Amino acid sequence: MSQAEKLMNFANKNNGIITTNQLTQLGIGRWVLQRLEELEEIFPVQRGVYVTKNGYADDFFLLQERYPKGVFSHETALYLLGFSDRTPIQINMTFVKGTSTTRMKPDNIRPVTIGDKELFEVGITSVERPGGTTVRVYEIERVLVDLMRSRYDADLEQVIPAYKRYAASKKKDVNKLFRYARMFEVEEKVRNYMRVLL
Repeated sequence: MSQAEKLMNFANKNNGIITTNQLTQLGIGRWVLQRLEELEEIFPVQRGVYVTKNGYADDFFLLQERYPKGVFSHETALYLLGFSDRTPIQINMTFVKGTSTTRMKPDNIRPVTIGDKELFEVGITSVERPGGTTVRVYEIERVLVDLMRSRYDADLEQVIPAYKRYAASKKKDVNKLFRYARMFEVEEKVRNYMRVLL
């Protein structure tokens, strides 16, 4: 199998997407990408990400590739998890404090930083996007807690419906919600919302 065939074979199994990092892991030279690009078999969609003719790279996946240290959070996570129907105007991503966020503004990212790396990692999960890619996102209990934190100015028009959907959800884990609320010191606020809804 030639390097070009190996690349296309991998890309086709990977929803029509290949990144330069994956190329390196496969031991394929970058010249192969250039050759396939000239033949219009593969197309660059952003720096380091290529798709085949039949491939599809979702915008959230592309942002995740551009900012791999971030996790989709807050109102953006509500949308990705199906707890809000409103497409985010600004993209919320959470990062460990110290991550450079200056170049994110053109990508319409509202970065949130957290000083404690252990707290940053609490509740990270992934969701599948159209085209079969996955992105990192906080699970719903973590998101509902984050929206209550005083350091974050949440959109109440999205928060209240999200809590209502959560209260009605068969997949809710109220014990986890309150465990996270205690961890992030917003237990009373979360309790007040849930008391009304349950």
